[in-house]
Amino acid sequence: MKTCMAALAALAVATPLAAQTSFGVRGGMTYSTLVASPDEPGVDVSYLTGIHLGIVASMGSGGPGLLLSAAYAQRGALLASDDFGQGFEATVDLAYLDVGAFGRIPIGSGPYLFAGPTLGLRLECSTTYTAEGVNVSVDCGGAEEADPYRAFDFGVSGGAGMSFGVGGLGVVVEALYGFGILDIVDDDSAEDTVTNRGLTIRAGVDVGR
Repeated sequence: MKTCMAALAALAVATPLAAQTSFGVRGGMTYSTLVASPDEPGVDVSYLTGIHLGIVASMGSGGPGLLLSAAYAQRGALLASDDFGQGFEATVDLAYLDVGAFGRIPIGSGPYLFAGPTLGLRLECSTTYTAEGVNVSVDCGGAEEADPYRAFDFGVSGGAGMSFGVGGLGVVVEALYGFGILDIVDDDSAEDTVTNRGLTIRAGVDVGR
């Protein structure tokens, strides 16, 4: 959480203090996958669920504004293929410190749209292999293998939210979809690219409006 606070503070200094109208917390779930281009033949890719925990600062009231966000977000994918034996699966678990800056446009008094760039610093990474009832988990960059993934990610996210007052607090529900732009596989010689992609559903409260 200290890391999240530091990241959010670094973003906020670029905005005039007078424009800061509220701070808040967010929590929810991620529904993510990895997208390879071109598609890997014989490999089925499924979504994974994870957690999302973060803090936000909202600038501007009553009109277009800015939403800054710093969050711990889990991502990854479930890969299945019979090319390595019947029932073979690989679960890629990734976690990032996501920092985003979103332009926000209100629609009426409660709902709003927001979109903008996100930068991710990878915090955790592991892969669990399953075959014939045996599970083996390997940390990325462990002693027995090189780290296959980059330390950073970059993309764009956008979605919609709804805010309403409850007991003097601003309760918020948001849904956003993220498109990874940066190839997260650290291999410049590879012909294909792999990017993060997924949905985040989160709720929280804002204070200071």
